[in-house]
Amino acid sequence: MEILNRDGDIERFELLEVLSFDSVRRRMSVIVRSTTGEIYLFCKGADSSIFPRVIEGKVDQIRSRVERNAVEGLRTLCVAYKRLVPEEYEGVCGLLQAAKVALQDREKKLAEAYEQIEKDLILLGATAVEDRLQEKAADTIEALQKAGIKVWVLTGDKMETAAATCYACRLFRRGTQLLELTTKRIEEQSLHDVLFELSKTVLRCSGSLTRDHFSGLSTDMHDYGLIIDGAALSLIMKPREDGSSANYRELFLDICRNCSAVLCCRMAPLQKAQIVKLIKFSKEHPITLAIGDGANDVSMILEAHVGIGVIGKEGRQAARNSDYAIPKFKHLKKMLLVHGHFYYIRISELVQYFFYKNVCFIFPQFLYQFFCGFSQQTLYDTAYLTLYNISFTSLPILLYSLMEQHVGVDMLKRDPSLYRDIAKNALLRWRVFIYWTFLGLFDALVFFFGAYFMFENTTVTSNGQMFGNWTFGTLVFTVMVFTVTLKLALDTHYWTWINHFVIWGSLLFYVIFSLLWGGIIWPFLSYQRMYYVFLHMLSCGPAWLGIILLITVSLLPDVLKKVLCRQLWPTATERTQARNQCLSVEQPTVFMLSQTSSGLSF
Repeated sequence: MEILNRDGDIERFELLEVLSFDSVRRRMSVIVRSTTGEIYLFCKGADSSIFPRVIEGKVDQIRSRVERNAVEGLRTLCVAYKRLVPEEYEGVCGLLQAAKVALQDREKKLAEAYEQIEKDLILLGATAVEDRLQEKAADTIEALQKAGIKVWVLTGDKMETAAATCYACRLFRRGTQLLELTTKRIEEQSLHDVLFELSKTVLRCSGSLTRDHFSGLSTDMHDYGLIIDGAALSLIMKPREDGSSANYRELFLDICRNCSAVLCCRMAPLQKAQIVKLIKFSKEHPITLAIGDGANDVSMILEAHVGIGVIGKEGRQAARNSDYAIPKFKHLKKMLLVHGHFYYIRISELVQYFFYKNVCFIFPQFLYQFFCGFSQQTLYDTAYLTLYNISFTSLPILLYSLMEQHVGVDMLKRDPSLYRDIAKNALLRWRVFIYWTFLGLFDALVFFFGAYFMFENTTVTSNGQMFGNWTFGTLVFTVMVFTVTLKLALDTHYWTWINHFVIWGSLLFYVIFSLLWGGIIWPFLSYQRMYYVFLHMLSCGPAWLGIILLITVSLLPDVLKKVLCRQLWPTATERTQARNQCLSVEQPTVFMLSQTSSGLSF
């Protein structure tokens, strides 16, 4: 071990003991022996951990410099030392050895030993390091706030350093009024008085602010910002003397709900996890996401619903314990506001479309039992029963759930507020699910009874032949396959050649399969009940008219609902879609004008 002294000379030391860093002590020490045989203990750590253990040194001067550097946004550490005589060092070694070999409560005994050793120090000085923000970190946080996402910063830095960083990353703004819930203020007033005073302050103005329905945030974003330190959080999380489990947590959460941003400084790793757990199990049950880049963020990442690790200079512990790993903080914007948006739109359509198309598939079979004397006669042929979910309707929704982009990527990046349209599980609520279910029931009724009333006059063909049960079921199945596929086509906004190939190809495959299945006598089948059924049905003019009318009537309510909602109650996403469509229509005219002005056209 080498140390550069004041004279610029390098002194060599022998490393004897290492008192490892932990988040509770917030410091680390080493015991070394110089070439002359002198033994020293060097200790570095946060100023709140070093100053109470110092008995000598320029404490006031260094404290003022530390505070000034912290206000400037620099990360500070204090360094202290003490000299150990040989007898004292032997006592230290015995104390450490007894704690290390303890079979029970080893960590507790080590902590007690470190506490006894790291005292009566002489203050050497302090260090200040600039902790630069990553590229576009401020833009990312600003975009998250515009998207209605509540952003909390949990850090182990000093309050002044953390506050300066929050201003730099635009979490706090010039118009943000900062509220402090710190140990210094609690010493002047009781915790009860401080909490109720803050509660009155934020709740008094919350009624006059226009608040967003989804996020609960003030729409002008110039709201309150709360700063709390680790010691104050410990008092809040501590149960009352009467054994009450709620204590001050709900009051603290009420204050935080009415603040646009929250800064938690001087946080131990376990306290970060406590904060995440407190939010996760609050009455709103929000989805929590934790992002960090160091080993001290692992407990927070594991506690959140979704954990993201940033791979950087702090190591890979956070990335190894996370659900997703990203190289830069700026990638969080695209990950959430673009890919997360697309994923939610796709998965919500996928889930509800599967319910819808299977309601359309099963409910006519249920209705058919009332007309066949509950004889368990199937409405559809066995091949149709097997291939409905496997071949006829599977690929269109698969491609939709992989490729759908209801709004362009660039638009989602430019306008983060579009994310609010899917906030609080907006597309998977009971109201939306019930709409899809009733739409499926309505379409199933149209399929079945529309075909039933058409078949009421059994001699519908020109030659007087009657349609049978298998023709009836095939007609219902044909209308159903076309309706559920065209329903997905109506919901598709991002058309590529793959979508066209899959959607129209699925319908074409159904027609070709039905022609082959009913046009050939298959030698491996003991029954030939579908022979010439599909061809016989298509040879009848009323059957063609019935198919077209039933498909139109089935899709009409959904089309009317889409048109009316877009005209009367459009969402931000729908307004953006309409604006893009208008621009795409006007674009050729602009192109022709530019060509004319350049003299290239006549």
